[in-house]
Amino acid sequence: MQHNRNVLVFVGFVFIIYGQTFPGMTLNWSQHMIEMIQMSIDTMDSGQLLISSVSYVFKSLITFVMLYFGSLFVSQGLCKRKDQFQLIYISVVLLNIVLLNQIYHENFSILMHILSLGLLLFLETFIPKQRYYYITFFILLVFVLSTLLWLNVIPSLSKYGLGTEDIAVSLKIADRFLTDSQLSTTLFYVFFFIFFIISIIFTVLVSLYNKQLYTLEKYQHQELELKQTRLALVESKVYQEIHTLVHDLKTPLATVEGLISLMSLQYEQVEDKRSKDYFKRLDRSLKRMNEMISEILYEDIKSQLTVKQLMDYVISHIPVDDQKVELEVNIADDLPPITVNKIRFARAISNLIENSIVSLRGTEGKIEVVVESVEDGLLFKIIDNGPGIDEKYLQDIWKEGFSTKNSSGLGLSFVRRVIENHDGQIDVFSKEGNTVMSIFLPVNNT
Repeated sequence: MQHNRNVLVFVGFVFIIYGQTFPGMTLNWSQHMIEMIQMSIDTMDSGQLLISSVSYVFKSLITFVMLYFGSLFVSQGLCKRKDQFQLIYISVVLLNIVLLNQIYHENFSILMHILSLGLLLFLETFIPKQRYYYITFFILLVFVLSTLLWLNVIPSLSKYGLGTEDIAVSLKIADRFLTDSQLSTTLFYVFFFIFFIISIIFTVLVSLYNKQLYTLEKYQHQELELKQTRLALVESKVYQEIHTLVHDLKTPLATVEGLISLMSLQYEQVEDKRSKDYFKRLDRSLKRMNEMISEILYEDIKSQLTVKQLMDYVISHIPVDDQKVELEVNIADDLPPITVNKIRFARAISNLIENSIVSLRGTEGKIEVVVESVEDGLLFKIIDNGPGIDEKYLQDIWKEGFSTKNSSGLGLSFVRRVIENHDGQIDVFSKEGNTVMSIFLPVNNT
């Protein structure tokens, strides 16, 4: 944040320095305007005076636009609260006008700049502080200054301190001599009202455009929320149905288990070792299925196993045979056993590996699973050399319903929920050609 403020102040000083030095760099321009004013008097040519007036306003416009625009950056860099901005901006601009007067011994009107600041800051309140703010402010600044700089050529306003620098005074004297001040008055009304109306219209259009964008973004946000809600309901319904189906499996399993127990009792008296072995294997399989069903139904049920046992179970369910993918698993030695919900935790890791496979889009690639010991826990890393995840999606990939593949978007939200249920943490790092999903599992959970 402080770095951004320093950049704003630096950029602002660059504009201000240019604005302060511009009159000195254009002394020949000023001399040429004086000569044109003198020529208009000598030849009684009001056309020369008209050109001189436009040239004077344009030269002043460049100077003050640089000072005003530079002051904007400096003020925003110095401002720590939004309610301080206008006061700081007014102070910085007027300080630059005073400094300009001191450097060139001119008498640029403070009143004209107070009026300009008042109109500019009033219209600025309707400009959205979003994208293209500086471009919009710059355009508005040009219109506002183009409007009020013409006040300096009105002879009747000299008594209020407007147009008291040398060239402005010369223009008014020449105009009084040639046209009895009619030219200046006409120029004022024409250009003042043209640029004033343009300033108002520009501000209104920007404000309306911003409201339209805001409304559109609001509708898009609501549509996204509706989609996520709909998907969340679908997910909830799917999980409920799976929960019910898995729960219903327990009844036939209990029946099968009971029947096998009865049949094994009948074979106890039979000297058929092969049949007895079959019954024992069936019994072990049924108990294992019951344990798996319990872990699926009740996420708080956890059992102790080694990391190798977990990863063997995960890899056995990953379909890599038909893929052009090299899957490598590296497990550090002497890792402590872990206490997890085997089915859910394995499913979470499987989802990450399967996402990596999908990201490779059927091309050749490598996926590496690394499990190592870190301070206070274990670290599981799933690394692939796929195209990576777009930075704008990194904050959204864990949200329920989010997907860039037109799927239900249930995978990563499930992964995060499982990891957090084990008091763990999951992070992602991604760039072109390298994506790393890191799962930290604390030791106090193991």
